[in-house]
Amino acid sequence: MKLILDFILIIGILLNLIVLVGLIRLEEKKLPQKILIILWLIILINILHSYSALHNLRYFNRTTFIFEDGSRFIGASLIFIYLKSLFFKHTNFIKKNFVHFIPFVLYLILFTLPRLVNILSEPDVFKHVSIIDQSLNLALVKDLYFLVYCFLSLKLFYSVKGNMKYHYSNINEKDFSWLEKFLISISLVIMVDFIITLLEIYFEYNVTWDGFITLIFLVISVAYLGYYGLKQSTIFLPYLLLEKQHKKRNNKVLKSTELSEVLKRKIEDVLKTEKNYLSPDLTLRMLAEKINLSERKLSSFLNNEMQISFYDFINSYRIIEAKRRLLSNAYEKYTIEGIGHSCGFNSRSSFFKVFKKETGISPTTYKKTAKK
Repeated sequence: MKLILDFILIIGILLNLIVLVGLIRLEEKKLPQKILIILWLIILINILHSYSALHNLRYFNRTTFIFEDGSRFIGASLIFIYLKSLFFKHTNFIKKNFVHFIPFVLYLILFTLPRLVNILSEPDVFKHVSIIDQSLNLALVKDLYFLVYCFLSLKLFYSVKGNMKYHYSNINEKDFSWLEKFLISISLVIMVDFIITLLEIYFEYNVTWDGFITLIFLVISVAYLGYYGLKQSTIFLPYLLLEKQHKKRNNKVLKSTELSEVLKRKIEDVLKTEKNYLSPDLTLRMLAEKINLSERKLSSFLNNEMQISFYDFINSYRIIEAKRRLLSNAYEKYTIEGIGHSCGFNSRSSFFKVFKKETGISPTTYKKTAKK
């Protein structure tokens, strides 16, 4: 068992260092990458701590103990903050989110450092450490804290993912599926660790290998999150994105039917004239700037007055153009996928999915049927 663990730890250290080097060597490090560097350093310290414990490296073990002891407090917060940094603008970002690091700072000052002093001295200098140890199961508290942040992270993720269609004309699922899998996986692992801790408390089910589950997951996640974290682009979404998109009429937005019709014609004129829906990168903000309207008002107009999301609205224009091009001799040499790309769809799957939703049949079937 020791040889297996030794092998896993060494692999984990090497993978961690590869990811850290990759992150540090990035020429333009954005905030998400900077947060990942800190997260990876914390993971590296955890793995090194376990390695030192396995090989009885006393002094090294005590050095890494300072950050390893409260790693679940800071690790959970860093994952949540990393997620927020992917989706929101970074103005005063650290200042606004500093509150998430307070539990770790308090734990470090009030427990970790005093505990380390007690380990190094005889008798104990700080008596409150042993009192806390006897009255609280800290492993349970750390697991609960981590699970709360996993829940907050998943809630934020699904909230953003569910509302992206109100602001973007193209949504690439691949950009976010890895993050969803990572959040769910780590939640399940901590949940297993939490259950095992409960079994040890209430049923005296003493398992020596329970700590290795989290350790093995850390090593796997180093490769998984690191690979995609290096590639992940930052998607800036305004905070209004998280507001619920109500279908009720908003009295503050264009009360007059006449004004609504004017705005509707203005939007249609811009789209028909400039054909910016052919760009896969078209966003709500870009269209709002074209018609000299605020992003919030345009979003409200589409959702409340026209009863349609920005995503569906733009794709309806793309499908009309795609239907025309599928039957046009000018695009005869194009593949069906190529026509989809030329109409603003960034993947074959999204083109086929939206086309079938709008017409009830696939682009291939439409082309064959129309030419008969």
